[in-house]
Parts: sequence; structure tokens; C-alpha cells
Amino acid sequence: MKDKLKQVLIGVAKGSISALPCFGGALNEALFEVRGRIAQNRINNFVESFLVNLNDLGITLNEEVIRSEDFNDIYAAIIKRVVDTKNEHKLGIFKDILASILTTTYQSDFTETFLDLVTRLDFMEIEILKMFEHTGRSGSMDISEEDDGSVNMLTSASYKNQIIKKIRIESIHLSTIESHGKYEFYMCDLISKALLIDTKTTGNTVNDLSKEGLTHLYITDFGKEFLRFIRNS
Repeated sequence: MKDKLKQVLIGVAKGSISALPCFGGALNEALFEVRGRIAQNRINNFVESFLVNLNDLGITLNEEVIRSEDFNDIYAAIIKRVVDTKNEHKLGIFKDILASILTTTYQSDFTETFLDLVTRLDFMEIEILKMFEHTGRSGSMDISEEDDGSVNMLTSASYKNQIIKKIRIESIHLSTIESHGKYEFYMCDLISKALLIDTKTTGNTVNDLSKEGLTHLYITDFGKEFLRFIRNS
């Protein structure tokens, strides 16, 4: 049964990528053939490890589910990204997303955007985002003018030292100044993708002008939804 499911998944994957743009006719056909073999091997390995993961999780998959519209849509979108990466962390996230589709009814309007973020973000950036998961807005902003006080709270946090330490562990060849530079890149990149917000840029008063930027941040609702999306519930 497992072999049959594997062949069905591979067949669906081939159909998903067959319409993708190919190399131009002027390029050497041998180069296209090599790239095709790489893509096929990545698909085969992904499907094989995905089925192993499902078995470990005790999740049942059948041919009817594979051919369903909802699963097919997300599977096709993921396969198109699988052929372009050999990063094990990203492949693991893609497998978790597929597994969650089989066990939950969660849907998002940002599916394609979130899949692109998995492709574009460095693994360390995703780990950084998880650190800020319990920051951001909480409570309610639906308050009438007659109500006293506020039930809305905004929590920010600084993990600068911890993040730089992680960077030094992952990239031992970096100097201290280079590690700080990589920290700045990660934070700016997460901010540019609307996943984090720097408190230095919001609601500032004269007393805030001397505060250091890229230090106290909080996660956006978009960032929280992204974390929910990539996790296997």
C-alpha cells in the first residue's frame, strides 16, 4: 500500500511541475537532463520521507485524500518549492505543513505567501521568530469612549544577546562584529517581511529618541499566523 501511495504522490508531483518554464532551446540539452534528474531525486526523497513521517505520527493517508482538491492544491504548491531546495530544515517544515493538512481544518488566505517565506527565510530567522511568539498585542481594542482604562496590551521583548550567541554557535567563523552585523540583517529582514515590528519605530516620544533600534521588538499577528501555519498540529 505504501509503494502505491508513493507512486501516486510522485505522479501528482510530476503533473504539478510539468507546466513550469523549462530551459530555453539554446541551452545544452544535457544540462536540462541533469537538472531534471536532480528534481526527480528530490521529489522521490521528499515523498519517501513524508510517508515515513506520517507513519511515525500515526496518520493515515489514502489515494482518495491525495486526489482531493484541498490536498492537491497545497501539495502542488509545496512540490514546486521542494525541487528548488536541498535544505533539510525547510523540507522538514514542508512535510509538517502537509501532515497538518491531513489532521486539521485550518486554512489561510496567505498560503502561497507563507510557503514563499519558508523558502526565503533562513532557518535561524524562523527560530528567532519563535522566540517572540508570546509578544505582540493581546486583549481587546473594542472599547467604547465611556469605558475607563484599556484591555489592550502590547508586549515587546529583547533577545539580542541570546540571538547573537546562537549566531556565534551556528557560524563559528564569524567575528564579534560580523555576528552583530548578521543579527541586524536578520532583524531587518523579519521586519521587512511584516513578521516583527521594532518598537523604536512606533509611538515614539522625545524620551524614546536615544533608545537603540533593533533591540526591543514584538511579533505581528501575521507573524503569529505564519508560525501556526508551519507547525504540525
